[in-house]
Amino acid sequence: MINWGTIKNHLIESDEKMEPLIHQFGISPFAKKIETDINLFDNLISSIVSQQLSTKVARTIKDRIYSFGKITEFTPEFLIRTSTEDLRMCGLSYAKCRSMKEISEVLIKKPDYLTSLYDKSNEFIIEKLIKLRGIGIWTAEMFQMFSLRRLDIFSHRDAGLIKGIRIVYFDKEKAELDEIEKITSKWKPYRSIGSWYMWQVANNEPPINKK
Repeated sequence: MINWGTIKNHLIESDEKMEPLIHQFGISPFAKKIETDINLFDNLISSIVSQQLSTKVARTIKDRIYSFGKITEFTPEFLIRTSTEDLRMCGLSYAKCRSMKEISEVLIKKPDYLTSLYDKSNEFIIEKLIKLRGIGIWTAEMFQMFSLRRLDIFSHRDAGLIKGIRIVYFDKEKAELDEIEKITSKWKPYRSIGSWYMWQVANNEPPINKK
């Protein structure tokens, strides 16, 4: 049972920087009850579409595929029957097409491959996911956050999160890994929610010039 009051109080008491962010951006979606079932397969495939692309470009490609296939979500059956050529015409790279098709084949053979992860440890989930073609640690971490709704995930590999931390805690200067770890450890066991606020900061600031 997610209790926003408990989470909010913990973040504010543990990290003085969090209170103004919570007031500015409101309650994190990660702290809200999910009213509908999450399609884990669709989310995982969508994360592959999004790899190394802006949110806008990824959304455009995904919409093209949905429109082409007259679908509202990805399914293993759809991706297996759709040719690589048709998927590439929608904007996907060959590598992403191959990944999506191979993952679809795995899910056809093992329908519970993803749903069985709900009660597993974070380490087990990452180990299981990176066995799939095209899934690296970053994608696995995002899947834990957005699909499995794990509340205590932080990705050192996410540029947006690092940007947000640099803005909030380091006046946009470069931060070392141990410094970032020290800050995010304050948010435990709600690092996913702390991460959401860092994304909001990053998305509402101009790009940081690299030095």
